Amino acid sequence: MEIKVELQVSANEVFEQLLNSIIQDVKNSTSQTIAKNKLSKGFAYKKILRSNMGYDVTVNVQINELIQPNKYSATIENPKGTNTIEYTLRDTLKGVEITYKENYKASSNLQNWNYLLVSLIYSRRSKKKMRKQFAYLEQQILNAKNIK
Repeated sequence: MEIKVELQVSANEVFEQLLNSIIQDVKNSTSQTIAKNKLSKGFAYKKILRSNMGYDVTVNVQINELIQPNKYSATIENPKGTNTIEYTLRDTLKGVEITYKENYKASSNLQNWNYLLVSLIYSRRSKKKMRKQFAYLEQQILNAKNIK
């Protein structure tokens, strides 16, 4: 899946929110507080996610790339496959253009075919959900600016 959105905020502001979100995820998953300057390529941690079937799955999260304020990429690996997410940010005259990419590679060919079929069916819904999340992120940043 790939989507592009434009927000009326800067790349620095979006990246700052992204880093804060990662730090909070690390804290929720490991009970450890990590400084922003410790987040870099190769940083990894384990977390527990609830599967669609209702059981807990331990996943490994690893940062592949972190170039402030332009790019963030991470891999989430579970026993059935690997999900890679990537955010690319570019400042524009009106704000920031964000390109979000998500790719899944299953551990078996059958699971890959299943993923392709399901992603075709749910692609529109997934993109709509991500657009809403970006709109919410934009609103959070704008609200924080108004409070200051």
